[in-house]
Amino acid sequence: MAGALGLTLINGQFQEHISADNRGLAYGDGLFETILVRDSRPLWLEDHLRRLVEAAKQLTIPCDLAKLKQDCALLLTRIDHPFAVLKIVLTRGYVSRGYTPHHAPSERIVSVSIYTQNRMAWEQGVNLALCQIQLSEQRHLAGLKHLNRLEQVLAAEELARRGYQEGLMMQRGLIIEGSRSNVFCVVDGVLLTPSLSQCGVRGIMRQHIIKHATKLGIDTSVRDIGVSLLQRADEVFICNSVFGLWPVKKIECMHKSIGPISRLLQREFDTYFYV
Repeated sequence: MAGALGLTLINGQFQEHISADNRGLAYGDGLFETILVRDSRPLWLEDHLRRLVEAAKQLTIPCDLAKLKQDCALLLTRIDHPFAVLKIVLTRGYVSRGYTPHHAPSERIVSVSIYTQNRMAWEQGVNLALCQIQLSEQRHLAGLKHLNRLEQVLAAEELARRGYQEGLMMQRGLIIEGSRSNVFCVVDGVLLTPSLSQCGVRGIMRQHIIKHATKLGIDTSVRDIGVSLLQRADEVFICNSVFGLWPVKKIECMHKSIGPISRLLQREFDTYFYV
């Protein structure tokens, strides 16, 4: 099994297939993490594992942290590409049919694939759409990176059809996140990011940006953000822990500048994502 493409461990064994009875497949009953790997070193692995363990506890899915770390360590020794993505999936495992989540051993699916960074998007920025697909409100799942991703699948199809790399998703008229990213904007010198109390994913990169912005003395606030506030924003950028931080040049017909706060925060993270 040479190379970094297509390597998968299922419960610690190199395999490629899961059972049709797996609740992750049947109901999306599980969680996942995607982690950038540079020169065989995973970025913020402990943060990702901590989020996974906390979310598993919330959903009462058993999570063996020691075995997950063993799986990750084994795959990291097999990577022969400068950049890769490590993906961890944790599901409730196999049970008889029906929605009721009876106690069952969880299943670990850890895989790795090669990845190419988009330097042009980092340097020159991207254009965003406002997705027609809306996010559902469910505070019991808010913040979690769970396997129920059909809204994002539909949004990705819409974006591909319209020719956009990324788009912003809304819920009840409020900006929540991108289809695969979190979003920040700068209004009157204050760095804002949407509240995720009703839906959305609390991204690891989002957490680090808030931490670094506070350290740099940038006023930062988590709050509701509507389209009118987005229109007023001097800067907008999106982020995730795989591609890093992409400035935004345009959102539909709203033109934006790549401003000093976006560039300052990029400099904080440049060495994590690029050679």
